[in-house]
Amino acid sequence: VIVGLRKQWIGFDYAPASNFVSANYTIKPERSYKRWHNIGVYMAQEKVGIFKNENIYASYAIHLPITNRYYMSFGVFAGVRKFGINRYAISADDPVYGVSSSSYFYTYPDFVPGIRLYSKKMFFDVSVQQIFKVRQVQGDKQIGNKSILTPQLYLTYGKKIFMDNGFTVVPAINVHSSFTNIPSMELNVMAYYRKRIGVGATIRNKDFISGIMQIRIWQNVVAGFAYDYSINRMRSAATNSLEFMIGVTPMFTSMGADKGRNSVAKCPNFDF
Repeated sequence: VIVGLRKQWIGFDYAPASNFVSANYTIKPERSYKRWHNIGVYMAQEKVGIFKNENIYASYAIHLPITNRYYMSFGVFAGVRKFGINRYAISADDPVYGVSSSSYFYTYPDFVPGIRLYSKKMFFDVSVQQIFKVRQVQGDKQIGNKSILTPQLYLTYGKKIFMDNGFTVVPAINVHSSFTNIPSMELNVMAYYRKRIGVGATIRNKDFISGIMQIRIWQNVVAGFAYDYSINRMRSAATNSLEFMIGVTPMFTSMGADKGRNSVAKCPNFDF
């Protein structure tokens, strides 16, 4: 179970804020020691200015060996997203106020497929969000043009470098593309010590630099903290963004060994 909270541009009115909760459960067939399944649920809420959206997904993934060293997993998120405005943030004289008779004026289905190729030393992810070009409409009281949700492609590649002194260094790159604009890019590096503590840094295009810290409080509880500093023009109004996440694994098993049918030790997200 992972819970996260992000506050962006602290000190700026109606600044972006988001939070989420994710829960996953691993299912290993009794007669199979190489393939396994994972099911889960993901819920999130985001507010940006007067706009807000919520989403809830169910997830499924299957992990399959393709060689002695490499695995491939196929997964999908399927759910719904709700989009609306915060009516209390706008004047009653604004035409938008009269059109928005409810807090949420649009709900649409969403389908997010993804693939991961990984081993003990690397991982490569591909996923596509908003795969359907859904039109956001407001009925007969349309104001402005209809919005079209365009597909979003995410690519991530990372490598794990194990050192003799107990450190593990994980450099990674993430590319995000809307297929029509110039892709954005994030460069990240994390350094972990004996799977107990981690520190890292991220640079996102020419907009943000981030510092990251992660610590294992107990054997099955991990907390992470990130601080973003704006290096673009936004820094003159609001420079700071904070993010906090905590992960709890109820299965009290060793993170380094696969004990029990439902241990998360085989899930790459929980393996430094």
